[in-house]
Amino acid sequence: MSRRHILQERVHVVAFMVIALLAAISLLSQRNADWYSGDDFYSLQVVWYIIGGVIFVLASLIDLRIVERLSPVFFAFCILGLVLTAFFGTEVNNSQRWLRVFGMNFQFSELTKLGVVLILARWFHMRKERAPGAAAIHEGAYRIRDLLQPIALCLVPFLLILTQPDLGTSLVIVLVAVTVTLYEGLDRRTLVMVALSGLVLVPVAWETGGIKEYQKDRVRLWVNPDWFKFDADTGVVAKGRHLQSEQAVWAIGSGKFWGRGSRDGTQSRLKYLPEMHTDMILATYAEEQGFVGCTVLLFLFWFLVFWGLRTAHDARDRFCALVAVGAIAIVGWQVFINIGMVAGLLPIVGLPLPFLSYGGSATVMLMGCLGLLLNVALHRGRL
Repeated sequence: MSRRHILQERVHVVAFMVIALLAAISLLSQRNADWYSGDDFYSLQVVWYIIGGVIFVLASLIDLRIVERLSPVFFAFCILGLVLTAFFGTEVNNSQRWLRVFGMNFQFSELTKLGVVLILARWFHMRKERAPGAAAIHEGAYRIRDLLQPIALCLVPFLLILTQPDLGTSLVIVLVAVTVTLYEGLDRRTLVMVALSGLVLVPVAWETGGIKEYQKDRVRLWVNPDWFKFDADTGVVAKGRHLQSEQAVWAIGSGKFWGRGSRDGTQSRLKYLPEMHTDMILATYAEEQGFVGCTVLLFLFWFLVFWGLRTAHDARDRFCALVAVGAIAIVGWQVFINIGMVAGLLPIVGLPLPFLSYGGSATVMLMGCLGLLLNVALHRGRL
């Protein structure tokens, strides 16, 4: 066994330990959040991690050729789930994102993130195989007309999720799809067209109602923290929503260098922090663990992203490489957006932090992604 192969095996072991450590941090954070709020999300999250652990093992062991063949089936299952959610879903906080399945609320939009990765990886893989002489389409040669089919495939779940409404998940799906496509390679002119299209579509969505009014309020408050509007029924709605971001920033700052200690966060204990189990759990963690704890957490996430990109680079099969890129892009983009959102650097879009935030569907999807990533790493990306 070569020295390089031994080093790769050690990196995989470290990656597994990082995943286990992040899961432990997640459960500790949920337990502390329960102590502040009086809820019992910790016990539920333990159950979801057990289920997620089973999914992780199965995903790491399954033959990747089976994954490649069943990708369209899984994607169709996700679309069906989104359609059923649109008609029969449970409405929570003015959003219809959950479907009641066997007595549990399930969020198909979370599974769709992985579904988009798999269908894109398969499409690019099959397109390369069908190219005459395997050379008709090469790295960097994809033009916009070549991508009409994958664009249509991604547009369906994007619109279904956007109408729930769930801007955060819709944004992640777009970013993940773009990441996978860029890794596969784009013609330079197409790359410029995609960038310009994005710049044009944002103001169009703003003016035509694609972006909801409450989402516009969040952007306005992000640009101008002193902005507010008066609503005769509910009072100063926009300013009240901005307090969510303000309290998060105050909590992060109050943690200082070493943190206030476990279950000793002022903002959390006084219940000033909303959504402390889900979107804003990083603020609770930062208040307790301080700059040092946040640095450790960021390093763990950085290592996962590094491991994922390295796994994609070493993969010998294109499908496996794109699955690895897509899986780690889901994690990386959510970490980037959530941290930016909690720190006040980005508008609030309602997106969980991988591992730390409570959520059954998100946990199952996350462990499935990491299981597939480990599968690619262990088999060196060979179908």
